[in-house]
Amino acid sequence: MIYSDLYIGQKRKIPTLIGVLLILFIVGFFLTLTNKSALPSRASKSNLKRIEVANLNPIQVSIYWQSQDKETGWIAYGEKENKLTGIALDDRDVAEKKSTYFNHYVTLKNLKPGQQYFYAVITAEQKVVKPDGSYFDFKTPLSSSAKTKLNPANGKVLQPNLSPLANAVVIINVDENTAPISTLTKDTGEWLIPLNSFYDKKSQEEKTFSGKEQATIEILSEDGQISTVINNLNNLSSNTETIIIGKNYNFLQGDSVLSASTGFNGGRVGQVEVIYPQEGALIPGRRPLIKGMSLPSAKVSITINSAKTYSAVVTADKGGNWSYLIPDNLELGLHTITIKTKDGQGTEKLLVRKFTIVANEGPDAKVLGTASGSPTLTVAPSPTTPVYNNPTVAPTVKPPVSGIIDILPIIGGLSLIIVGGGVLLVF
Repeated sequence: MIYSDLYIGQKRKIPTLIGVLLILFIVGFFLTLTNKSALPSRASKSNLKRIEVANLNPIQVSIYWQSQDKETGWIAYGEKENKLTGIALDDRDVAEKKSTYFNHYVTLKNLKPGQQYFYAVITAEQKVVKPDGSYFDFKTPLSSSAKTKLNPANGKVLQPNLSPLANAVVIINVDENTAPISTLTKDTGEWLIPLNSFYDKKSQEEKTFSGKEQATIEILSEDGQISTVINNLNNLSSNTETIIIGKNYNFLQGDSVLSASTGFNGGRVGQVEVIYPQEGALIPGRRPLIKGMSLPSAKVSITINSAKTYSAVVTADKGGNWSYLIPDNLELGLHTITIKTKDGQGTEKLLVRKFTIVANEGPDAKVLGTASGSPTLTVAPSPTTPVYNNPTVAPTVKPPVSGIIDILPIIGGLSLIIVGGGVLLVF
């Protein structure tokens, strides 16, 4: 035996077979990780009913989608399709606590002007993409000059039991080529949307509206109820309207529209009619302003039958317009108005209208239908379900290769380090 062997001592080695097996196991483990996405990727028609981009802006957009079932959800996005490094939670969520929704609403902030972005909807179980396996996408406008000079649209939404409806999604559409604008209702049921910036969906060019354009408001609650409101853009900002979720309202329908001046445009001079309230109307206020048409300068007898009877005689103006403000707050429930006046042939005309007071005391106990000629609140007789022309998703698609974040370089580096260490141990 050589002296140096006794002094240095013999090295202990891991058996070659065990070392090789260990290396193969580690390499196989990391290769398995690299072949998996962060989440399963598939487009599921059963999980995604509707999706669209709203509130186009050079540095910010909102994304709304509706899922088949209540579930958590957020958005993964990025400037490159294979690197969705940005994460945006639902506007109602915090990082530590995510709630389940049917109607999801996410705002992406701090974006770049004129930049194309790719995104996927992330649920608790999967990543939802387009039917062809690619990501959803949008492009931000280059600039904003707020060409449309209108006051903000606003309103208030009540539940059928008259309590405020919070966290409902409100979407305003002007036409099929214009990107929608949207928001969420507050805890008070109130909502407000600026009417300054509108963009073309395809070109991202800013559009200008005069306010005379017809707009449709959709309000979607978490329990599946939907209301639609039809009005001109100008009238959306003229005064706050209170609606009850589940009912549809059309402020441009025939006689239910009042002009923006002190007169009415709902009837012809000499025609005897009640403009407000309409038959069967639900009035979210305590003191409605009764309005109508008759002969110019004619006497109009008004009687309101409720717990307390109110009677008055008013004189129409030269245009045949007349109005009567009830002096007291009416109680909740059904009320009847009886109108008596004479027509052009001198025959006495008798008109009867029934309406229901539905508002509670408080902010809603205000004068509705003020003398400025604000639009009346009437229930549309034949509500229809809107038709959506939005991206659809379908099953059986090829999932994207990558996950939310590209981690292949990191995993590959770690694999090489571990393999190298194993080789040193064996040899």
